Amino acid sequence: MDLPETVTIDVQMWTSLRGRLHDFTVVVADTPDPAPRDADEWHRWTEAVLADVADRDGWQSGRYYFTTEGDGLGTLTRDHWEYRA
Repeated sequence: MDLPETVTIDVQMWTSLRGRLHDFTVVVADTPDPAPRDADEWHRWTEAVLADVADRDGWQSGRYYFTTEGDGLGTLTRDHWEYRA
């Protein structure tokens, strides 16, 4: 399977006061080499990428929801992630 050069991670943030998600950011990352073999590996890779971005950009602690997609591959993984600053 040919992978695109980049994948996108669409991130939403949970707002407890309103009790809903709101769009937060889109992270574009280089496709890992070697590529993850299954959804669990994509999940671990996505959380590692998000942790790096969150630490670098100073995200606030909270619950984030993500969807990782590759052009032509569709959804690779999606879940929520608890970030602690």
